[in-house]
Amino acid sequence: MPSLPAMPHPHLIVLRSAATLVLSAVVAQAGWAAAFIGGEPGYRAFHEVGAWVTVTLTVACALVYLVLRASAGPVNVTLAVLLAAMVAVQTGLGSSGVVAPHVFLGVLIAMVATALTSWTYRHVLPESSASSKPRSQ
Repeated sequence: MPSLPAMPHPHLIVLRSAATLVLSAVVAQAGWAAAFIGGEPGYRAFHEVGAWVTVTLTVACALVYLVLRASAGPVNVTLAVLLAAMVAVQTGLGSSGVVAPHVFLGVLIAMVATALTSWTYRHVLPESSASSKPRSQ
């Protein structure tokens, strides 16, 4: 009977969970935006509330990456902090009614959120940041 693969280090589980939550919020925001731009004005309220949920999640995610920076690595930390900053600017643009840059930045945010998730799931925990090594097969 084949054995199950070893669980990743707890830091990787936390980092991957944070990235997945953020990516989910970003995708949801794109969906709400598409719905109201496509002629369903009632979805704008969902997009506006979702903006604050997304800001909260991206800031929390950036803090998680900063706290676990030794495990996350410099690329992932940079992506997480950049994403939080971009979402903050995005929210300001949306609140100000600056539509074209808001939409363009939204596309860039989706790209950075995808990159963060992809890099995080491919990331291997550095030996020096692990207090205990993951189980080997």
